[in-house]
Amino acid sequence: MKEKVIIPNRGVVALDIIDSLKSIGLETILLHSPDDSMSLPVKLADKSFKFFSSRLEDSYMDRTAIIEKALELKVQYIHPGYGFLAEDPKFARMCSDNNIKFIGPDAQVLERVHNKIQLREIAGQLGIKYVEHSKLIKSPLDFESASAGLKFPLIVKPLKGLGGHGIKMIKDRYRDQNQIKEMLKRETNQQNGLFLETFHPHFHHIEIPFFRDSRGNILFLPEIESSIQRRFQKILEESPSVNISDLTREALFHDTQKLIEEIDYQGLGYVEFLVSENTHYFFEINPTFQINTLIPEIHLISNFIKKQFAISNNEPLHQVRGTEIIKPKYHILLVALMAENPFDQFQPSSGTVTEFYNYSTIRNIFKSSLFTGARISHLYDPYIGKIVTFSSNRSRAINDMKNFLNHICIRGIHTNLHFLKSLLDSEPLREAETNIDFIYRKWDYSRRKKSEEDILRAAALLASAFHVENRKRNYKAELQKMKQPGFFRRLFRRF
Repeated sequence: MKEKVIIPNRGVVALDIIDSLKSIGLETILLHSPDDSMSLPVKLADKSFKFFSSRLEDSYMDRTAIIEKALELKVQYIHPGYGFLAEDPKFARMCSDNNIKFIGPDAQVLERVHNKIQLREIAGQLGIKYVEHSKLIKSPLDFESASAGLKFPLIVKPLKGLGGHGIKMIKDRYRDQNQIKEMLKRETNQQNGLFLETFHPHFHHIEIPFFRDSRGNILFLPEIESSIQRRFQKILEESPSVNISDLTREALFHDTQKLIEEIDYQGLGYVEFLVSENTHYFFEINPTFQINTLIPEIHLISNFIKKQFAISNNEPLHQVRGTEIIKPKYHILLVALMAENPFDQFQPSSGTVTEFYNYSTIRNIFKSSLFTGARISHLYDPYIGKIVTFSSNRSRAINDMKNFLNHICIRGIHTNLHFLKSLLDSEPLREAETNIDFIYRKWDYSRRKKSEEDILRAAALLASAFHVENRKRNYKAELQKMKQPGFFRRLFRRF
């Protein structure tokens, strides 16, 4: 009888897990919300079961419901994907207590990684520099004492937040205190608290991907630069970074090894640093399969979900003894495809995809849950796909990406395709001037010079909107005529 794995996730990551674990003989069981009933993962999983509500608390974040279903179906594994409960030590412990294998780091490691301040203190004890931060804030009254001695602008973060979600910037000590009050209204932030961190707009955001098995063997993959961000969400990533020296690269691998050995990390992870010239500062560990995992997979030519599964079963890393660092063979670019309108302050876009097609080449990978007729919900993150190109050098990879984006057609919803094309055309990007504040300082999309193509597109949209509005007015006028007394009598007198 096949072993079973439950997947309480959605979108592209659910598709990756279904495809990978099906190929090694597991029965894939998807748990999904009502809003995702017609999604591609539902169509491709061996079995699927629907939560009773689409609210996050009653679906993808409902630990008890997921464990109860897993026990009912007698599954052996749970793969949480990323986001939702993927980094939740409580959920990992619930899996362990019920003899279900959680595919990822164990609860003890997740607890250490989850508490960002505690993790930085561990790094400091090992002699690793870390990003300056405040003490814990659990009340708006703590803001004054917590921000004392820190230079503005500051970033306010949840102590146990996920990725870039829930992060805000504070530019003024007095005007922006309301953001602290708003963030503390969330129940999880009330329980765990917030902290302030110095914002370094000119630094580079560098991630070190790695695997560590139960025998202590470590496999390092080439670093990923994730500096190009909008609202603290990664938009464009590349590997290897062209902005760090070999000496800095070696130091990053060295500090990563010290840290993951100290906390006895087992599995797939990403250690994140801020880098300025030859100085680097640790700030957190991502302990899950990521959107950008496709980048190190190409470097290694390997499926990382299968590797995660093997390490969760205490299997050793294949042909790795001690520590091994993979050298990059390609320059790889990844962009995040989002359902949002770049012409309306990047507001999320929902609706039905009326048309979708693309044309790929041997050096492009496009992973998406889109199809013609797919429904994009407003309830979830607007991320709808990841696009990768790789080539022998950076310039060719950028050109390949721009060319591929021109081969994608998505109608029915707004996407950030035009934004990504404009980004790839920008001179600062091509010159690798990619610091954390790139989009706002080096290349402000809202202030860029409009091309002739932009002007024509805007004119077409305006003409279309005018036509639709005119048709609506005419339709309303006809309806008013029909409602007038004696309309049908006057109409039939004509015959």
